[in-house]
Amino acid sequence: MSNSRKILTAATLCLLASIAASWAVSVPLAQGQDKGKSPKKTTKGGKAKPAANTKNLDIKADQLQSSFTRDAEELANQYAEAGHLEKAKAILESALAVNPQSANVQKRLDQVKETMMSSNDVVVDVNPSHGWEPSGAMVFENRPLRIKADGSYKFDAGPSSLTAAGFSQKDPSQDIVPGIQCGALMGMIVGDGKSGRPFLIGENLEISPKESGMLLLRVNGPAGNKNSGKLKVTVSGYVQGQ
Repeated sequence: MSNSRKILTAATLCLLASIAASWAVSVPLAQGQDKGKSPKKTTKGGKAKPAANTKNLDIKADQLQSSFTRDAEELANQYAEAGHLEKAKAILESALAVNPQSANVQKRLDQVKETMMSSNDVVVDVNPSHGWEPSGAMVFENRPLRIKADGSYKFDAGPSSLTAAGFSQKDPSQDIVPGIQCGALMGMIVGDGKSGRPFLIGENLEISPKESGMLLLRVNGPAGNKNSGKLKVTVSGYVQGQ
């Protein structure tokens, strides 16, 4: 797109924002007049000057809004076809802010978001008897990602018999994590030498992490368990394979 087209688009957005702002403040200003004071008299006989009819201006504003929406959709599609999904998303969100009732823009925005969440697949097999292991997927702060787990496994706590002391807790990092269902798939992000808090994944999770780092995976089970089988886990969205 040429620089002049970019400038025109930006100017259009600014103009629409100005129009919307003027509409929003016009009524409160009128309502906010001191009831003890009469309106300023502008004509003889004590009558206030009537407000001008803006019907034609409103029609032009609607046409401008529609034109901007069409141009934004076209530009977003071009960005998407070029592989710049983030830019396409930003353009569509701007168009939706100007024209919130546009079903076409909302539908296209949802499609772009789904494409983003389905891209950059990193697939890893999780052994349910192991402790925390790297997934091979780097994730990024405040960037959405999707984690999907397929398959099933056999849960085996390990010892065939226990005393009244219960399960051993020799290594808390490999033991059951409180607050997360036993046997469920969990995640944890490790970055800059620091480990985040474990979180539940289950079969499917969409999340925007609060930190950047390597995603670790593990099934929540007691230390020394003899679980068998495997889970196939797919991580996609804003991720980078390592």
